[in-house]
Amino acid sequence: MDEISTLLKSEFGIVSSSIFPVPGGFSAKAAYRVTGEDDTEYFLKVYDKFLPTTRPLVERIDIYMPVLDWLSASSSLCGRVLAPVPARGGVYKAETDSDVYVLFIYVHGETPGVKGMTRDQTIELAEILAHLHDANGGVPPVIHELTEDISLLFCEKLTRYLSKSNTENDALFELVSPYNGLLHTAMRDALRLRDTVRLGYSPLVLCHGDAHGNNVIQGERLVLADWEDLRLAPVEADLFIYAWHPHGSVLLEAYAAARRSYRINHELLYFYVLRRRIEDVWFNIQRLTEETSDEPETAKLLDYTRRGIEEIQVLYT
Repeated sequence: MDEISTLLKSEFGIVSSSIFPVPGGFSAKAAYRVTGEDDTEYFLKVYDKFLPTTRPLVERIDIYMPVLDWLSASSSLCGRVLAPVPARGGVYKAETDSDVYVLFIYVHGETPGVKGMTRDQTIELAEILAHLHDANGGVPPVIHELTEDISLLFCEKLTRYLSKSNTENDALFELVSPYNGLLHTAMRDALRLRDTVRLGYSPLVLCHGDAHGNNVIQGERLVLADWEDLRLAPVEADLFIYAWHPHGSVLLEAYAAARRSYRINHELLYFYVLRRRIEDVWFNIQRLTEETSDEPETAKLLDYTRRGIEEIQVLYT
């Protein structure tokens, strides 16, 4: 831990008294719980700079972290979102040759998981999202760079993969190829909905983009974590996550109660569900084809891919 201790002191000005590994989420190379000499606790997250699936997240740090810092200090969201800790010079990351480090105030609590959210937690999450979508005034100028990318480039990449007659990963191709037609249909529908429902849509608000049960922490209050997908988008870019929640209908009802002036666009909601289902399938294929994984990790990613395809299939039954 000496290297991390040195980095914390030189880049963040923090003298650590203890550093322990902790779970960091799907995108993290590693994560640590750090205690400073003044007993302040921090969460240090480490990204691999060069992995194809994490490189886009690393590239957005300078854009979304100042906005998250502003949100964490706002009256309506203080204590309900992670609070970033800037490095020296006011930037929000530290770098080595291979990795990028970001730091937050540590939140004590448990993560309920995708299927573990209770009804009360779901209602509280809906309230957090409503406050987020109403956030305005004094927003950092960099916010405009968070405007959502609706190019759906992952559809183009998935199409290229499906067009291959052979692949180095035979198990993956054998899994995916029987669903070639289904995946092409889903991508055509997503592109059609983008061009007819999403294109030109307004208003755009700040959205978390991934508010499922693995990205919340239950402490004294529910805290929304993992802000890597923070973007300017329609509210449905957050509400689509109802399809991942055990109390999905409660999420939509509680949100509608919290923001009575807004009417949920259900066609746009379906676009975001479909988009995410396809994107998840491509994400796992990309990890299997472009990144190195051991046998247990490969088996896990194959299972994720299978389940992702099955979830798309459900949308067409």
